Amino acid sequence: MARIAAAARDAHIDARRGELLDAALRRIATQGFDGATVEAIAREAGVAKGTFYLYFDSKESLLAALIERHSLIPDLTRVVDALGEMPPEQAIPLIARAGWRGLRERLTLLRLVLREIPLREDNARLFMERVILPTNRLLERYLDGCVERGSIRALPTLVAGRAFFGMLVVFAITQEIFGGSDLVPMSDEEITETVAGLFLHGALARPNAAPGEDVQV
Repeated sequence: MARIAAAARDAHIDARRGELLDAALRRIATQGFDGATVEAIAREAGVAKGTFYLYFDSKESLLAALIERHSLIPDLTRVVDALGEMPPEQAIPLIARAGWRGLRERLTLLRLVLREIPLREDNARLFMERVILPTNRLLERYLDGCVERGSIRALPTLVAGRAFFGMLVVFAITQEIFGGSDLVPMSDEEITETVAGLFLHGALARPNAAPGEDVQV
């Protein structure tokens, strides 16, 4: 019975924390970080203001938790872990589609990040450490294996990973947030296949090149 009670308590804590994070995302998205008070967030979640502080020390810690909750990392980790030694010609389009789908599902959070993170140095660093770098390193890990197998040329794989995801993020911002989809409509397939193609043609090894041999592009 004790284990059941503890599990039920943990589930309740997780659920209440999630409710506060969802409420915070809605409030911050419409009112901004400074405009969304703790009282308003608690009211949106249907709890007392004091309850907020049982789960978060401050609004800043809530913002960090919010970013981690909606991170692409769990989804992308599953995709990358399933790749194994799949050739990059097949793997990179899969990663592009997963990344693009994840970004489009998180546009509210992306708007929040654009508006709030650059204004707060500590949170910007936290976002870099917990979201951007781990995402880059997922692709770096796969690309390192490709370099070892000779399927892509030797290159700084962490830089390549950031460049790849950077293309997708810029498309998400310009097409979905800045109104590009209304001015110049583009299909999901056009975007992901073009990004994957541009990346691949800059990274694929020259035919018959020795593993890790550098080539000019």
